[in-house]
Amino acid sequence: MAFRPLRGVRQNGAVKWRGAEIYVSATLAGEPIAIEETENGEWAMRFHAHPLGFIDEKTMKLVRRSAAPPRPLGAAANSS
Repeated sequence: MAFRPLRGVRQNGAVKWRGAEIYVSATLAGEPIAIEETENGEWAMRFHAHPLGFIDEKTMKLVRRSAAPPRPLGAAANSS
């Protein structure tokens, strides 16, 4: 990963990035986060060693990606 600008999370839970505010988490208000460019050109956000997600540059939103596949909600979750 390259270029790690630190950004402070604002009281509203957002960080300023390329002229836009991107919501991260109100829980991290006042904390620094790193924004790193990945090998494939995406911008990843981290709080210390904890990955938060990737910046979607079209929508200027944080996209959270989980290593686990999403689980269905409701009755579909209990049908297995």
